[in-house]
Amino acid sequence: MSHDDSGSGSTSGSKKRPSRRSVLKAAGAAGITGLAGCTGLTGGGTATINIYTWEEYAEFKEQIESNLDVKLNITKGTSSAKMFSAFNSGQDEQYDIVIPNNNYIPKLREAGLVAPLQKDAVSNFDSMYGKFKEFANSQFSDGSDIYGVPIRFGWYGVSYNSEEIPDPEKSYSELWNEEHSGNIIMYDNHFKSMSAAALYLGYTDAFEGSKVSLSEDQIQKVKEKLIEQKKLLQGYIAADPTYIKSMQQGNHTIGLSGRNEIVEMWSNGDETTELYVPKEGSLAWFEGAAVSAKSDNKTMAWKVINEYISADIGAELAKAGYSPSCNPNTTENLNDEQNSLYGKIEPSRLDGFIPFKAVENEEAWIKAWEEVKTA
Repeated sequence: MSHDDSGSGSTSGSKKRPSRRSVLKAAGAAGITGLAGCTGLTGGGTATINIYTWEEYAEFKEQIESNLDVKLNITKGTSSAKMFSAFNSGQDEQYDIVIPNNNYIPKLREAGLVAPLQKDAVSNFDSMYGKFKEFANSQFSDGSDIYGVPIRFGWYGVSYNSEEIPDPEKSYSELWNEEHSGNIIMYDNHFKSMSAAALYLGYTDAFEGSKVSLSEDQIQKVKEKLIEQKKLLQGYIAADPTYIKSMQQGNHTIGLSGRNEIVEMWSNGDETTELYVPKEGSLAWFEGAAVSAKSDNKTMAWKVINEYISADIGAELAKAGYSPSCNPNTTENLNDEQNSLYGKIEPSRLDGFIPFKAVENEEAWIKAWEEVKTA
């Protein structure tokens, strides 16, 4: 899962956590069924709902089918960009539900590809953290209707080997610290790495509107800062599993990372990797579920989405992806250790989140990033 992860300078690694070793690892992903054509009814009048989403969502296929008397066909997605491209190229006719990262729901809405929320079918909407209801009413809305439902979330920070770096400054400055030369990792992703550099440079205002908007001069300074960093890097990584493997093998000791992969490491017994949220702020992601405007079965599709934020399946989904549910009621179905890792989140901690957003003048960002990579 390409996930994507603000808050104040508190660290998730500094507070006491129950023993990580005893946290049960989520069950392996169930087999993913292929797409079975258009929406409609199977024999006996059972609705068929086609979903384009992340791998873990397939683990609860049979449970949802039983709860709703529905048949689910789930196609595994590997990136939000590919999900959007598929819908935008005509495949929206083949799917009822798509679940990309939150910054793609406005793109889908603006392209007329998704349908308004049927709130009567999503009874768990009102149970969500207030912050995510706020995000749905702002980021997922056209001013009158809402077009998506938040499902799971996480945030980005700086992870580090606490044996090698026992007392880091809780700042992005550590990613430019010459003492870590050759042991620093950054994402091979223009949005994540450039956003980190922009926050380090104090360009917080750029993240406050409906889109992230750096000026041409700010983009230039971000580019220069990242080029300055290159001589200190061990390298760039594209995928979360690569980050975990690199950290475990000792190839790097510090880097920009999502919280969910660090929680996965903790859950599997890692006692040395820690994570902090930089004092300059950090990005947060959350998944947004939307229904295709061309779905023949919109009400049932929204009911399926409602299952993914229910207290029971939402808890299982949190465990599968090492990421908290947007519905705090899921914590009732997690034990103390699980809640400490991917369950209970104090609502006040969500106040400082800088959610992923579309980028204004993204072509200029991409051009600058290409110049960083080739410098």
